[in-house]
Amino acid sequence: MNRTSSDGFETLRAHRPLLLACEAIGWLHMAGKAHPDFLRHHGGAGVDYDDREWLNSVSPPFPWDQKLAWVRNAGLTSHWPATLTDFIRKHRDRDGGLLGLLQAAHGMASGIEKNVPTATSEYLRQGTTHMWLASPFGHPMRNLLADSPSVLLDGAWQKLIARIEKLLDELVQLASSVTSDMQPWWDWREDAIGPQGWLREAFLQTVAETRLPNNDVTLWDQSYVAASLFKSAVAGAVLAGNSFKWDNQLKQETRWRVLTFGFGTHHYEARAVKIGDWTGARRDIERFFEQVRRSHRRGPGDRFPRLSRRRDAGVHLPRRAGRRGGRFR
Repeated sequence: MNRTSSDGFETLRAHRPLLLACEAIGWLHMAGKAHPDFLRHHGGAGVDYDDREWLNSVSPPFPWDQKLAWVRNAGLTSHWPATLTDFIRKHRDRDGGLLGLLQAAHGMASGIEKNVPTATSEYLRQGTTHMWLASPFGHPMRNLLADSPSVLLDGAWQKLIARIEKLLDELVQLASSVTSDMQPWWDWREDAIGPQGWLREAFLQTVAETRLPNNDVTLWDQSYVAASLFKSAVAGAVLAGNSFKWDNQLKQETRWRVLTFGFGTHHYEARAVKIGDWTGARRDIERFFEQVRRSHRRGPGDRFPRLSRRRDAGVHLPRRAGRRGGRFR
């Protein structure tokens, strides 16, 4: 694709509503795992629950298709699935189009432990009396059904659904506005998934995988990474234009690279003589990385769309690199 950097940035700015809608789809495509019946079902309590059917868990059913109907006209119009609920119900399958890109991102975020014998999987299953969320080191932190966090308490699911509906209503309002100001988009996103974001807080409280030893992976971890990769892949498709290959091999063949910004932060902290020097250095370092994040929302930020990993010495942003066996795009 022969295109200058400035042309690419303008293309991405023009498709900001599309890309942020795809990011939101990535956040929410596994929201059904935030229901306590997900844990009961996998804990052997005899509860029949399918987390891919969470749209029907409330009455009337959650109007997912209606809330996101506008996005079909926001770009890549011929590559949307027949129904937008497929992003919820078929995210574990193998398809083409935009659904295939979400499936590829989901597979990267959740498929690590799947290739184990069935008997081993059964052995690693947690029961309802011992359904633990573990630390990254495998230490049990909370028994999710015996000592439920707020997201799993009675009535919490209905409140979460209401907030998700409000989130999508705010998104369509932003998409229909004519302002070129990035700040309202930034505020919308930070309110949901920023350091104090309500969706982040809710999904951090429960697991994405109930089996040992993968019960250290929160629903937030899995959803956040999948959304990041999905949005990056969609941005790559937007920039590639007609040269992008849409087929049923996207799940197996999509690959990503990671753009990293960093510097030796420990040097600046080690120079501190007083506690005020150290806290000041930390504050300036945080400001630097915040500016990196913001700059990549204004320009290339929709190609490297969001923070996938944050460390004291750097930020890491994903980019779709192309297909296996093919050239990097």
